[in-house]
Amino acid sequence: MKDWRLSSATEVVVDVSVERLWTALITPDDARHYFMGARVTVGEPGEAYRVERDDGWGAAGIVLAKEPPRRLRVTWEIKAPPGVTMPNCEVEFAIEPVARAPAGTRAKLTVSAYVDGPLSPELAQAGRTGWSMITRNLKAHLG
Repeated sequence: MKDWRLSSATEVVVDVSVERLWTALITPDDARHYFMGARVTVGEPGEAYRVERDDGWGAAGIVLAKEPPRRLRVTWEIKAPPGVTMPNCEVEFAIEPVARAPAGTRAKLTVSAYVDGPLSPELAQAGRTGWSMITRNLKAHLG
């Protein structure tokens, strides 16, 4: 059994319904607007999860859990810089309604990244910065 540790967590509150936020996470056309111009492909559990940009950058993984419209958990693998060994990584997207908002008008997204081994401070910071930027862009796209 792997020893998963939380590497980063980013939260954002968006003025949309839980369902609309879920759709933005799994729809390629929405993703291009907030995920650095990438297309996101989300299969069913056990199938592929891919993030692909036209410049060749991308992430690949497997869908571990897909519970519309509340939870998506995937493995996450990117090409490591030369000489760098990356630990295994999983990313979970959790969506919940905001309790004090009128019904269906606000949702909170928490993006949590987990690793099963050491991660250099530079790579840990890059992950935190990346997820923060993506969630800010998502909020702006849906706002």
